[in-house]
Amino acid sequence: MKPMLISLLFSFWLSAAFSQNRCGVTGADRVDNPAWELAHAQREQILQKWIAENSERIGTRSTVTIPVVVHVLWNSGEQNISDEQIASQLAILNQDFRSLNVETPTIPAVFQPLIADVELEFCLARIDPNGNPTSGITRKFTNNPVGIGGTTAIHYSNQGGQGAWDTARYLNIWVAKFAGGIGGIASFPGEGPAAEDGIEINYLQFGNINVNPPYHLGRTLTHEVGHYLNLEHPWGPSITDCCGDDFVGDTPETCETYIGECPAHPAISCSMPDVFMNYMFYTNDDCMGMFTNGQKIRMLATLNTLRSGLLNSSVCEAVSTNEVARTPLFTVVRNPVSDQLFLTVAGENFQSGKISILSPQGTVQLEQTLMVPGELTLAVGALNRGIYFIVLESGKSRQVEKVVLQ
Repeated sequence: MKPMLISLLFSFWLSAAFSQNRCGVTGADRVDNPAWELAHAQREQILQKWIAENSERIGTRSTVTIPVVVHVLWNSGEQNISDEQIASQLAILNQDFRSLNVETPTIPAVFQPLIADVELEFCLARIDPNGNPTSGITRKFTNNPVGIGGTTAIHYSNQGGQGAWDTARYLNIWVAKFAGGIGGIASFPGEGPAAEDGIEINYLQFGNINVNPPYHLGRTLTHEVGHYLNLEHPWGPSITDCCGDDFVGDTPETCETYIGECPAHPAISCSMPDVFMNYMFYTNDDCMGMFTNGQKIRMLATLNTLRSGLLNSSVCEAVSTNEVARTPLFTVVRNPVSDQLFLTVAGENFQSGKISILSPQGTVQLEQTLMVPGELTLAVGALNRGIYFIVLESGKSRQVEKVVLQ
């Protein structure tokens, strides 16, 4: 088994079968392995040194943009996912890591002080390793009908996969069919061959277009990026020690994965309520909504030490290409707004849908069905001043934007 952490985000019917006693993870090669434990201790020393020297500056630093290349490996047409589906996943990452997701105001009050704007954003690379213009997406037919995801072959062109771009400067993401129900696999920094460093995602759980519940909102990749930036599951790396250490101070110990679930708060498995809405649990996508401040510091420490090559990368620079710009479902004409909210609903990718305005507490303040695209005006003068979330759902697509009423 290659030294990667396998996130068992099974499809719904599989998750029901395996939801009992899910205390631990696969990857026994990581724990009770002297070589891994020594290397982990050395990496942990590097991280803790950076945290001790920089923790007071967290929140005063500028946002960091991480360059991404998406390798699509396909054997049948539906596996060759669209550019729009890829764009939807990048938008989800940027919402989740900036705490702009619609679930943020619904997090229980006891956990609200822990919610972190991680100050990380993600972009598709615009320059390839040879200095040429790129869309940041590669596509390749693979002669593997069973599923190349989760195999070593996915990383090597001569084995039917796609070779990684410079893993020190790009976050490589492979999207493919998996033979089983696994949702994603991520490399921890410093573990495994450089050629295999990155993230693999099941095409059935990528983005929020043409995917089905309960893993239909792109949170599989959010979860795996957490691992890529050195976050453990909240129950820690051990497969036998419930309530283990995840090396983050503000995530309560837990002994439950909540795979395939969205429990009611409070849910207690050790001694304190579980932060089951944390992205590093196995809860359903629509149940997730936050990273903690401690997780933020750990990810930033990793980015500034073990993955510092991403900071020095300039491959997100815009270059002259013939690529057609992707159109969002809607745009807010003016933000902040006052008595009227003006939206432009795009024709491309739009089906009949529903638009909602959610309060800071997550309650629906206004809801309207849309049958055709075009200009839309919503009367919001009766709402209290403050932050609101605009949600448009059309088919299997969803877009969320934050607006300020003043």
